[in-house]
Amino acid sequence: MPYKFKDITKRLNKLGYQIVRQKGSHVIFSNGRVTIPVPKHGGRDISSGVERKIISVISMTKEEFKDVI
Repeated sequence: MPYKFKDITKRLNKLGYQIVRQKGSHVIFSNGRVTIPVPKHGGRDISSGVERKIISVISMTKEEFKDVI
């Protein structure tokens, strides 16, 4: 399931990640140890490759990430 930027943001916030900065269309999230760049390209969905990368960086499975909310 492709996620929108705001869906990724909600889930990352629940997991303790906060926005630390933004450079252009990429928003950088961090929990103090791990930093994750997330693209914010208007109304477009996050691509499945980027989604997989975000999920792997936070060491979760796709199902665990989906159930965060």
